[in-house]
Amino acid sequence: MAKRFTDTEKWKKPFIRSLKAPYKLLWLYICDDCDHSGIWQVDLEVAEIRIGEKLDEKKAIQYFAEKIIPLDNGTKWFIPSFIEFQYPSGLSENNKAHTGIIKSLEKYKNEIDNFKPLESPLQGDKVMVMDKVMDKVKVMVKMPFDSEEFLNYWNMWKDYKKKQFKFTYATPQSEQASLKELVLLSNGDENTALQIIEQSMAKGWRGFFTLKNEKNATGISYNSKPSFSEREWDALRNLH
Repeated sequence: MAKRFTDTEKWKKPFIRSLKAPYKLLWLYICDDCDHSGIWQVDLEVAEIRIGEKLDEKKAIQYFAEKIIPLDNGTKWFIPSFIEFQYPSGLSENNKAHTGIIKSLEKYKNEIDNFKPLESPLQGDKVMVMDKVMDKVKVMVKMPFDSEEFLNYWNMWKDYKKKQFKFTYATPQSEQASLKELVLLSNGDENTALQIIEQSMAKGWRGFFTLKNEKNATGISYNSKPSFSEREWDALRNLH
């Protein structure tokens, strides 16, 4: 069973508020039923059965004018905002979970790039969303090391920064710059990079510094492989 982020503020937004009940349900259904790249195989007959409402495809396309891009002669709908919301840090070629998404978007790149959104009768203006979405796909954060362990440490570092300092990387470029700094400080050695990340979190530092060959009050040595226990990781996760 797939799990996805949901926007609890969506009910306050003009787009959702202005939709009639059947199309509110349809929009929520599409966002749940689309694949991991935000592409939905159009099947209004099944949608009607599942949401319990009669639907009109022409009305749906009109209501969702700024929110979807028809693909494959209208047999599929792409939701650009899905990518931006579900993957706020961008898509990385080094993340196996993102590989299929990137390939799927590249397959439909011409249709997406050439799409001209209709004017929505609900919003009253034209919003070109694809430049923003395609920029997010093109500017991908590349991990310097391929291991899942490093990716886990990096995600832990970002969680730590967010909880401890209310900091998030504003752009993929800024995150890439931080990774480059880590590689330089570790001389390109993955194990050293992991130790540097652990050192900064253990000492409550905002950034990365050369590895210190010392033990802190808890006896953690920074010249050996990182060895946080699950309890220590949990404590870092719960920092606020």
